[in-house]
Amino acid sequence: MIDSTDPQKAKTEIELLREQIKKYNHEYYINDTPSISDAEYDQLFQTLLKLEELFPKFKSDDSPTNTIGSKILDKFGKHEHKVPMLSLGNSFSEDDVADFIERIKRFLSINYFPDIFCEPKIDGVSFSATYEHGNLILGATRGDGYVGENITENIKTIARLPHHIKNAPKFLEVRGEIYIEKQDFENLNLKQLEQGKNKFANPRNSAAGSLRQLDTSITASRPLKYFIYAIGHASEQFATTQENLLNKLSQMGFQTNRLFNLSHSLEEVLQFYNKLKTLREGLAYEIDGVVYKVNAFDLQNRLGFIARSPRFATAHKFPAIIGQTRLNDITIQVGRTGTLTPVAELEPINIGGVNVSRATLHNFQEIERLDIRVGDTVLLHRAGDVIPKITAINLEKRPDNIPKFIIPEQCPSCGNKVHVDPIEVILRCDNGLNCPKQLSESIKHFVSKNAIDIEGLGAKQVEFFLEKGFIKNPADIFHLHQLNDSSFVKLENMDGWGKKSVQNLFDNIEKSKQVTLPKFIYALGIRHIGESNAKILAKEFISASNFLSSMLNLASGHQEIFDLLDNLDGIGSKILKDIMYFFECEQNVTTINQLLNILTISDFKDTAISTALSGQIIVFTGSLAVLSRNEIKAQAEKMGAKVSASVSSNTNLVVAGDNAGSKLKKALELGIKIISEDEWIKIIEENK
Repeated sequence: MIDSTDPQKAKTEIELLREQIKKYNHEYYINDTPSISDAEYDQLFQTLLKLEELFPKFKSDDSPTNTIGSKILDKFGKHEHKVPMLSLGNSFSEDDVADFIERIKRFLSINYFPDIFCEPKIDGVSFSATYEHGNLILGATRGDGYVGENITENIKTIARLPHHIKNAPKFLEVRGEIYIEKQDFENLNLKQLEQGKNKFANPRNSAAGSLRQLDTSITASRPLKYFIYAIGHASEQFATTQENLLNKLSQMGFQTNRLFNLSHSLEEVLQFYNKLKTLREGLAYEIDGVVYKVNAFDLQNRLGFIARSPRFATAHKFPAIIGQTRLNDITIQVGRTGTLTPVAELEPINIGGVNVSRATLHNFQEIERLDIRVGDTVLLHRAGDVIPKITAINLEKRPDNIPKFIIPEQCPSCGNKVHVDPIEVILRCDNGLNCPKQLSESIKHFVSKNAIDIEGLGAKQVEFFLEKGFIKNPADIFHLHQLNDSSFVKLENMDGWGKKSVQNLFDNIEKSKQVTLPKFIYALGIRHIGESNAKILAKEFISASNFLSSMLNLASGHQEIFDLLDNLDGIGSKILKDIMYFFECEQNVTTINQLLNILTISDFKDTAISTALSGQIIVFTGSLAVLSRNEIKAQAEKMGAKVSASVSSNTNLVVAGDNAGSKLKKALELGIKIISEDEWIKIIEENK
């Protein structure tokens, strides 16, 4: 783990982890071909989560810890979930589970153990099924948690999923997991081999691939099964607890997993976990842990959600699996900001049903620490509580005379001498857009969905235009049509292009010229300026011209601008140095000026939900009888208010509980409005 006193190293590690996890999300959720195992993914995710908790100012809206899944496939229609399909937080030890319970008790301000409903975590594919007047009208994948793929016709082929239910609410959306049993999976792979087709990697991937078939007869031929474990939205409440809900759903005809336990203590929770760990191998289907949920729905509602997961639930993962394989090579990737990342190229190995052929080595110091050499037999660890994926070397299998790995002194993309910062754990090429790989990754970032968003201009197309010399910076993208209009170059006559695809691309490029200021700032690819920080800067400077002039002043050493930004939550002096470095580069400034002449960049507008408390600064003080501090803070922020720890002349409202002390006294002296906890609860009810 990164030293909690070293924010510079933390920034670097956070950036690397976000890039890796986004790539693995795409492999898992979109391609159904993960290159790493679930436990290895958990390692990376938990490391990122812990670093963001230690260094909250480096959190960003686009971090994988704030998002779910990945983009949906274009070949299916889109379905927007009425209630987001969130992911679960993970626990990897008994201490983690105990912490989960304690967090619940603190948030709810209770001193008793809340009943916990325990059920197996099915290793399958999440889906939702919607019923109106008892009739199945829609099926969808999770997608990114907010918008999924419409797979209605495919889920209708799943055995024992009712197309009509009796005594149902007018509107009911159920959620569950689609899976393939172990023996069915073996039989399916035998059938694949008989037909000369490739085997599926594991039951989860075969289930996901089966659901993403345009030909429903293929889906129908696959041995898909399901369990329902929750509801998303219903026109009426018909259950008060998780246990009660599953019983009601079972009575309606849905398949629910009956291997559950309602636990009344931490000891009972852990006993059930150990029981399932013992039973795991004998079950007909794959499970990878146990899900714990607060049983009572009224407590679930009070606990609510954070970013990508509910506060009232967690997944307790099963232990690690260790595998050994040969390290065939160590390759070097060059990222958008010049970071050099070593990647282990492995002899393919199947660990827990997943074929693993690559492993990120995090940094070169890790290679030195373990003395990893090409040709070594390495140990791959799947545990969530171990940070490195390659945990050790089997020295008994090391071939004679294999050389030590030499840390590169030059960038593998441009040959520029790499920069080593003594306080960082990374190497970086400082050649900027003169480095082909950095230029390529920067343009890919510029056109990505959360940036300028040019549909049809993906990684493959960017590489094509760079290779042909058609573009040399982001601004060149908007002149491609001029190149195509010339008598010398006709894009539609080149391999991979046609008249229609070319016209679609040009239409999308033209459409992308209308962009918001936060997206524009994010698209520039300034190191450590993600979507969250881009929004902070946009909110501060309002217009693109003001932003650029202020940044140029910052780069010129204007202390006033530096002090202004240094006081913004989420920025800080170290990030400011990265911004200054970016705007000190003449090439970057030239490109931005070109873009300002091409794009129509709308001024920043605050789109926060407007309530009577929007923008107000609120202080909570004293002992609160009904609500916990975390709960009351979450309520205030949801209504657009800012919660402060101290009372000042800028404070708009003070909520005072019992035994309020100096803060209440100061509020009285300043004439600030003071209300009780009961009055606060009335405000909450009025704004629901």
